[in-house]
Formats: sequence, structure tokens, C-alpha cells
Amino acid sequence: MTDWNLGLPAGPLERALARCESPAFAAAMQELHDEAAAALASPLRPVARNGGYYHSYFCPDHAAELTFEEHTPGQHACPVDGRIWSGEPFDDSWLWTANRRMAQRAYRLALLWRLEGNRTHLDAARRILTEYAAIYPEVHSPRNDPSVGKITYSALDESVWAIPIAWACHWIWPGVVDDRDLLRTRLLEPAAAHIEAQRTPRIHNYENWLNAALATLGTALGDEALVRTVIDDTYGLTDQLARGVLDDGHWYEGASSYHYYTLGAVLYLAQAREGLSGDPVGNPTMRRMFEAPLRIAYPDDYVPAINDCWYHSRVTDEVGHGIPNGPGFYEVAAGTYGAPEFEAVLARAYRSMPRSNVESLLYGPDEVSDAAAPSLVESNEAASGFAVLRPNLPSDSPGELLLKYGPHGGGHGHADKLALSIYGGGRRWGADLGTPGYGIAINDSWYRHTLSHSTILLEGEEQPPATGEALRYRPLGGNDFGIADVQVHWEQGPYAAVYARRIVLARHGYFIVLTRVEAPVARRAHVVFHHEGMIAGWPDGDGRPADLPDNVSYAHLSDALAWPAEQGAAVQMAVPVNGESSATLTAAFAPLPGARLVTARSPGNPASDLRSTLISEIRGDTFWSGAAFVYGDDVRVAWHSASPDGPPDVVIRRGGDEDPWTFTPAGDARFTYPLGG
Repeated sequence: MTDWNLGLPAGPLERALARCESPAFAAAMQELHDEAAAALASPLRPVARNGGYYHSYFCPDHAAELTFEEHTPGQHACPVDGRIWSGEPFDDSWLWTANRRMAQRAYRLALLWRLEGNRTHLDAARRILTEYAAIYPEVHSPRNDPSVGKITYSALDESVWAIPIAWACHWIWPGVVDDRDLLRTRLLEPAAAHIEAQRTPRIHNYENWLNAALATLGTALGDEALVRTVIDDTYGLTDQLARGVLDDGHWYEGASSYHYYTLGAVLYLAQAREGLSGDPVGNPTMRRMFEAPLRIAYPDDYVPAINDCWYHSRVTDEVGHGIPNGPGFYEVAAGTYGAPEFEAVLARAYRSMPRSNVESLLYGPDEVSDAAAPSLVESNEAASGFAVLRPNLPSDSPGELLLKYGPHGGGHGHADKLALSIYGGGRRWGADLGTPGYGIAINDSWYRHTLSHSTILLEGEEQPPATGEALRYRPLGGNDFGIADVQVHWEQGPYAAVYARRIVLARHGYFIVLTRVEAPVARRAHVVFHHEGMIAGWPDGDGRPADLPDNVSYAHLSDALAWPAEQGAAVQMAVPVNGESSATLTAAFAPLPGARLVTARSPGNPASDLRSTLISEIRGDTFWSGAAFVYGDDVRVAWHSASPDGPPDVVIRRGGDEDPWTFTPAGDARFTYPLGG
């Protein structure tokens, strides 16, 4: 069998051979050498034990990922306070990163050997691969779950691990004639058989990874029947793209990091099938997946951490774990499609980092243009339910407001219809927090709970899943003000037969939020807003300890005070901006019978980064709530009762400028937005 070859495409290696001595790719080659040096010095070795759950490798106190150290597998430091955690689940979950590093290092060592011929790199890659082959068939998961890994915790993790393993075998194949049978029969074939046995019939990011691994292993092994199954059959790649990607190009789970995670699987499948049948590069859906996150990204390239999204995800940096970073994704996109918006991502990224990722060498364009980036767009992503407005906040700084109203997002969705995310001053002032690791208690009690989002709660309970719809959307650009007007109906628990509507009206320097609730019986409603910064000017009247719902989510609020708000209430906040200065925010709430304003502090991400929380509490069955958020000094906000059927009109004064607003059809103010149907 020693004359048998692996069948992965030759194109990536041919491009890398043509580029490896070019100055344009010197940083990428240096990164390969650095990774090789780290691999040669590393104590990591494959172990015959099923790895643990990645999402348990987080500090239970701070919701921050623990610091991975290769030399101390039993000591795991919190990056916030330095506390050392040990034992389970941390020791087993440490293996997730250990196995991933070894697979990626084998990939890079093998590639570097093919580029330069250094036998040391070949031997190091072969050692990793043959040591895995020596143990792989005998390792089994102790868990009796539907989809498990052998080396890793789950079949998903096994797929992420197996793809670079297959490529590493492919690249070292000419130099390991005596080990080919071992690698084929004890590593590649058993991995393909195990992963195939773990497939689950569903449209999901998980299944895309199993499909990608099986397409890679199947192509390497020459098993075209297996490849056709994971591309063409129900729940194969073609079906996943058709049913899992919405009309606006976003993955249906509604989380940007899961969007990239799924795109990563599609990308790896495309790389395994380059120039072969089933390559999805020609499918327009794949290109739309590269485009979609750019339309909702914040001005600093962070992606909104909607649903189960990593808070640190950034188009020009990391976008998830186990996948390329953002520049790696857009190297492939720019090299494949040549679009200016993709090259613009690279140009922005490489102003602060070298062009050192391996994707540039294998798949990127020959050079990266420094042409001006296309302007940020305002967009209503109608299928996903993300309405994006881009006012300047404050008036001299690019901002963004994102109102969420669409599908729930399945198991990775959050119960937060009508949630508002706020970006301004170069910071995520009131953004969705996404999630930390799933294996810690605060993930469910806070990050996934409705209360951590700027939206509506009834009776202190989280919202049930629902899908809202847009009533009206108009961008701010080219208009006096931007409009995002959406609604939702719920049907469970205290939300049964409840209707809610939220309208965001945006101008440069401020925005107004109108919230409507209609319930069949009186409910205790909380209209919640979270914002970075500290309260510097308190509401009028006496603040008293707030009587809040008694549950684990409200227990995360600290320093909670309740203030009278029947006649309206306002706070001033000092909010941070990038640099040394701060901006002043005036948050003014409209008068409402029986209303209170609750001020509190609440966890950010990480949990030790506290934010200010403002809660307008109303008890009733039908009401309009109004709030104005105005940035700058010399600000006055005056709400004036106009109609019992709508919110009060409001006048926003900033210095010598005055913006009167009315919300009735007969209004004659400078800005009118009638609320009727």
C-alpha cells in the first residue's frame, strides 16, 4: 500500500511555493517558522484520553476564559484576578486547546517542510501524527451522548481537529512512506468512520463541521461516495446553505460568531474540493456569507454580540475559536472573489498587525490594495431581524444603533426581542454582551437572560421565543432622522397575548426610544437600558432601595435604587470615549402614571466590568414608554403630554439648537412621526 497517495488538492501548496520567497509574504513565512519553533519546544503530546468540554474552561467568578499554559496542565489562571483553578472540569477541558494546537502545529510543520525541505519539521509533524495514530482506535468517550468525539469532547470538536490532521498527512505523505499504512488505517480511516457515525439529521453549524471533516477525509482517502453524501444528500452542504442561510446572507442562528463558525466549515469543505466537483465557491450563498457581517459591524469592526456570540469577535481580529481569524477569512474571500469590501477588511487589519496568517500564503490575493474602504451602510437585515441605524454618537463620532426583532435563533438564540444595542464614542456603550463559556452558571442566569439586554421584561421573567417583524425602516443618511419601528407578539406565561412595539428615532447626537406594551391584564413591566459609564447626576427626589423580582437574574444587579418617575425622570452619566476624555449623556424618561426609575449596576463582559442599568418600571396593561438619550453638554429634554393614546411629545435642546418632536398625526413640530397604523 506504500504507493497509495492522498487526494487533497495541490493548488494551495503550488501557490505557497510560488510565494514563499516573496517579500509580500515574509511575515506569513516568519509566522510559520515561529509556530514550528514553538512546536519543537512544546511538551504537548497526544494522550489516550477523551478531551473535555471547551466551554468549561472559564472562570466561574468572572466569566473570562482561563489562561492556557502548555507546561502546567493542572493549573489554570483567571486572567482577571490571577486565581488558579485546578481539577475537573478544568483539567479535561484544557485538552481541547492542547489537541487543537497539536493538530494546527502538525499542519504548519508539514507545510513548512514542503516549502523548505527541513527534515526537522517533517520529523516533528510525523511524530504528532503517528502518536495520534498509535492511540486513536482505542480511545473512546465515556459519555453516552448522541454525538461524541474520541480524542475530543464532541464529534464537532473531532471534526475541527481532523481537518488540519488530514492536510498535515497530505503534505508529509512523500516523506513518510513507511508510515503511510499506519496513518491511513489507524488515523484517517477510523476518524472518517467515527465522524460519519455521529452525524445527526439537522440544519445546524454542528453538522456543517461534520460535513467539512468528512469531505476533507473522504477526498484525501479517495472515497467519492462519502464526499457526494455530505455535499448532495439531505443535510449535506448544499442543503445546509439553502435552508440554513437566510435571504440576507446571515446564518439562521443569529449569532455573528456562529455565522463565522459555520462559514469556517464551508470554507474548509471548499478548500478540500478546490477544482473538484462539489466546490461551493461558485454558490452565491457562500459569497453572501462573507458580506453579511460587514453590514452590521460596528465602526471599529467589532461584530454585534447577538445571541450566543463571543463578545470579543472582531472582523479585523478573532471572530471565533477553532476557525481562522477575521483577516484569514477575508484573505480567502479577497483571493477568491476580489471584491473591494473584502480587501478593505485586510487593509484595515494590516494597519495594526502583520500579514502573517497562513491563509494569505495559501489562498489570499498576491497583494492587498490600500484603497479606501466602502462607506458603512445602514441596513435592515429583514430576514434576520437586525435594523441598523448609524447616527454620530456623540455628534462628532461614528455610532450605531441595532434593534433586534427577528427569528429566535434556535438553541443559540437569546430571549431578547426588541433589544437595542448602542455604539458610540469608539466604544460599545450599550451593546449586547453575547455569552462567555456555556459551562458556568452566570451564562444562563445573566448573559442569556432577557434582563442582561436592553429590552422589555414582564413580571421579572425572561421572554419566551418569538419572531417579530418590521413595521417601518428608514436610514438616517439622506433624511432628517432615521427610523426603526418593529413589533412582536408573545403567547406564553406572563407574556401570553402580549403585544409590544419599539420605535427608535435617530439623529446625529441623540436618539429617542418609544416602547408600547399591550397586555390582557395589568403586568409589572420593566423597560431596561444598559449603558457604559457612571451616573453623575441623579434623578430628582429620593432614591430608595428597589423592590426587585426575587430571582437569580435580578440578583446580579447591585446598588439598585428606585426613584419617582410619574412626572418623568432624568439622569446624567459620564460615559467613556476612546482616549482620555468622556462624554456626557442625558437619559430622560417620559412621565407615566405610577412609574418608577430604577438605577443599578450590572455585569458586563467580563462580569467584573460593570455597566449602569436604567429600568423604567410601569404596572399596567397598556402604555407607551418614552426615553431620550442625548450626548453632549448643555442639554435639556422636556416631555410634554399631548395625547392619552400616545407618548408625550418631546423637545430636545442642545446649546442653541431646539428639536421639537410630536407623535400625533396632527403634529406640526419640526419632526413628526405619527404612531397610527
